[in-house]
Amino acid sequence: METILSPILTYLNASFIQRAFIIGIIVAILSSILSVYIVLKRLSLIGDGLAHTAYGGIAIGLAIGALVPTLSGVNPYLIGGAIVVLGSLMITKAIRSARFSGDAAVAVFLELGLATGIFVTSITLNYGFNLDALLFGSILLVTWSQIYAAAFVLVVTVMILFTFYKQLLYTIFDEVQARASGIVTWRFDYLLAVLAGITVIVSIPIVGILLISALLVLPALTSMQISRSFKQTVLLAPIFGSSSVILGMLISIIQPHAAPGGTIVLVGLALLLITMVTKKMRSYSG
Repeated sequence: METILSPILTYLNASFIQRAFIIGIIVAILSSILSVYIVLKRLSLIGDGLAHTAYGGIAIGLAIGALVPTLSGVNPYLIGGAIVVLGSLMITKAIRSARFSGDAAVAVFLELGLATGIFVTSITLNYGFNLDALLFGSILLVTWSQIYAAAFVLVVTVMILFTFYKQLLYTIFDEVQARASGIVTWRFDYLLAVLAGITVIVSIPIVGILLISALLVLPALTSMQISRSFKQTVLLAPIFGSSSVILGMLISIIQPHAAPGGTIVLVGLALLLITMVTKKMRSYSG
C-alpha cells in the first residue's frame, strides 16, 4: 500500500498536479452537465464535430499570428473559440432547416475543420504548433489563467441552465408542446450550441481534440443507467464526470507513462460499463 501511496502523495504536493486536478474537476462538471442536454437532444457527436472545427480554428489563429506580426500576441484559442461558436450555430441552423440530419451536419463540419487544420498547418510549416498537445491534451501544463477562464465559463453556464431550466426541459422532451405553450424553442437550441462550443474550447487542454466528445457523452449515459428522473440525471452526471477525472489522474500518477487524457476517458468508459452491468443484473433479479 505504501509503495502505491507514496508516489501519489509526492506528486499531489506539486503545484502543477494540483492545477491539473482543479481544472480537470471544473471541466468535468461543466461538460457533464451539458452532456445531459446534448445526449437527450440526440446530438452526441456534436462534441466531436466542434472539436475538429476547433482544430481548424486554432490552426487559423496560429497562422495569423505567424503571418501577421501585429497580431502575433493574439491567443489562437480566442480565434478558435470564435470559429467553434460560429460552427456550432451553423450546425444547429443546418439541423433545424431539415436539410441535414444531426449526424450529417456534424460530419460536414467535422471534415471541414479537419481539412482546414491540415491545410493551414501544412502551408505554415506547423509554426508554433504542438500537435500532440492539441490532439491528446496537456492537462499537466495548464495555467491559473486557464483555470480562472474555465471556472468563469462553469459559473455562467450553470446560471444560464438554471435560469432557463423549465424552457430547456420542455424543448428537449416535447418541442411541439413547448412551441404550443409559447416557448421560442429555436433560441434554446442555439443557446445549447453556443454553450457546447465554448465548453469544447475550454476542454481541449484537458483531453484534447480526439477525446473531447467523450466528456460530452459518457457522464450523461452513465447517469441515465441509474437515475429515475431528469433532475437526478443532471445531479449524477457531474459526479461521474468528476470521478473519471480524479481516478484517471490518479492512475496516470501511479503509471507515469499513461496519458492523462486517454486514462480519464477509459475510466469514464469503465464507469459506464459497470453501471450498465449493474442495471442489467438488477433487472434480472427483479
